[in-house]
Amino acid sequence: MAKFLPINDCLKALKAAGHDVAKRSRKQDRVAGFGGPAYYIDGQVHDLASVRAMAKDLVEAKDTKTAADKPKREIDHIIEAIDADPRCAKRQVRVSSWGERNFHGQIVYHFSMVNREGKEIKGFKTLRAIRDWATRQGVI
Repeated sequence: MAKFLPINDCLKALKAAGHDVAKRSRKQDRVAGFGGPAYYIDGQVHDLASVRAMAKDLVEAKDTKTAADKPKREIDHIIEAIDADPRCAKRQVRVSSWGERNFHGQIVYHFSMVNREGKEIKGFKTLRAIRDWATRQGVI
């Protein structure tokens, strides 16, 4: 577990300590979408790191899960099984662990393999389609 200071807790603690705290609007003094979030504390602009540094003695650090603490996703288990299977290595099967949303709102993963004729097949498949394919092939 990793420790961190939530920014909203920091802002509340600074306000309780007597500081003048305000959030900067999204369109004020910058182009929307550029630059990180900033806050006014006692009339001066501060970024996340400096707000957390000011409030580190006032706020209790909370625990958060790191990548090592989180359970593995199903796609990761399938990818490990595909990598360990000799038939999949022969056919050069590759599945991405990074999903993207398609136009229908489904999460799809990049899937590629070389078929029996030596032609490369590329495309995107849903987790269900990858699971069904791996089950039919005897990988999982």
